[in-house]
Amino acid sequence: MRRGQADTQINWQLHAGGAVAILPKFKAGWPKPGIDLLTGWDLSWQTIAREGWAEPITREKVPNIADIPQKLLVKDGAGNVINIPRTISALIWWYREDLVPFEITKLEDLLDPRFKGKICWPVPTLSSNLQAVTLALHKGGDERNMEPAWDFLKQLARSGNIGRIANADTDITTSITSGETCITFGGGTGVARLKRDFKIKTKHLSKMPAQSGFKTFVFHEGWCVLKNGRTDAAYKFANFAISPESNEQFNRDISGIPTNVKAKAPEDVNYMAFNNEEMERHVYIPDWEHLSKQVNAWNKRWEQEIQPLL
Repeated sequence: MRRGQADTQINWQLHAGGAVAILPKFKAGWPKPGIDLLTGWDLSWQTIAREGWAEPITREKVPNIADIPQKLLVKDGAGNVINIPRTISALIWWYREDLVPFEITKLEDLLDPRFKGKICWPVPTLSSNLQAVTLALHKGGDERNMEPAWDFLKQLARSGNIGRIANADTDITTSITSGETCITFGGGTGVARLKRDFKIKTKHLSKMPAQSGFKTFVFHEGWCVLKNGRTDAAYKFANFAISPESNEQFNRDISGIPTNVKAKAPEDVNYMAFNNEEMERHVYIPDWEHLSKQVNAWNKRWEQEIQPLL
């Protein structure tokens, strides 16, 4: 990311867990978050907009925002854009073809005894519990009616098929690449990197028939300039990061889809690219604002009702 610019010196900080895991830290320490430029995604922006933590994004401050589709821009209550999109990605179901005992065609296959200990399941704070929303949708519910999901999860936990609980993306990487487990749910860009770095053969369930129950969740990641920090430097670097050349190179490196309309997408991520018809058939766009308010409660319910069954 630093290639081509040397004006801004950056002290990168890495935090554990999903993108929303750091937000309670900001709330506790506000108005001094200790971070100037934050990376996040759809769910993060809802909380940040609601709390009023972000500096407005304008074309004067970030000129390259003019080449980002308007539909990707998130606004706060005052109508200010608060995010700087850099990558379009998707949360998908996928598995290692060389390790599964049979081809998976429906969600109920996860309960098959042949998958004993072979499922890597993310906690609710990872992927915002959309793995469970998938179950709810298949059983007649949705993100506002999660009871069908909890019922399915209890069956899954009792089956013994969940062999690893993932608290971070690194847990998924380690478990799947080591062969400890073979099926999971997570970011599509991560799948592409694993295929490239570990030469494993994967099957993506991102474009499955509707009756299968598998759904894909398209989202976008990017930057947010936080208040009370070094805003000028943050704006400058974020603008560089979403320039056509930088945005294309970054997404080629991570196997994501660029947000800048002047950048070209890599060819190895077609399982995350959808035309209008495919979007209708395979993709579900949840109520991100609702999800942003539910994850903590869902995590407590997971700890109380599901974990004891594992």
